Amino acid sequence: MNIILTRNKITFLRDIPADINVDKTSGWRHYYFDGSLSELSSFIKLMEDDKIYLLIPFFGSSKSLSNARLRLSEPFLVDNRSNSALIIKFILDQWNSSGFEIKQDIRLSFSFEFKRVWFSYK
Repeated sequence: MNIILTRNKITFLRDIPADINVDKTSGWRHYYFDGSLSELSSFIKLMEDDKIYLLIPFFGSSKSLSNARLRLSEPFLVDNRSNSALIIKFILDQWNSSGFEIKQDIRLSFSFEFKRVWFSYK
């Protein structure tokens, strides 16, 4: 199975062909970025070979799941060869088109909900 994940464009879950089953039974985990979005490159490169993840990016006012968060897109798929510059541009474009503004007294955090997924033919 040779599906190219988020190299030249974001590969959304809906982009996976209908003849491929996506097993999403693993649990959601969270990753909070401490610095800039460029930290995303390290996150992507640390993924092991042949492992595929479903990601949902969020901005929030803190690192707490109980506070309000802005979901920036529908789920998309990545592996350790995904284009981190493309993902960063996508996230920033999503934020810029959201209509939200950053006020001086609010510090935003950036995070992903992510889970491992497996592909198989139906």
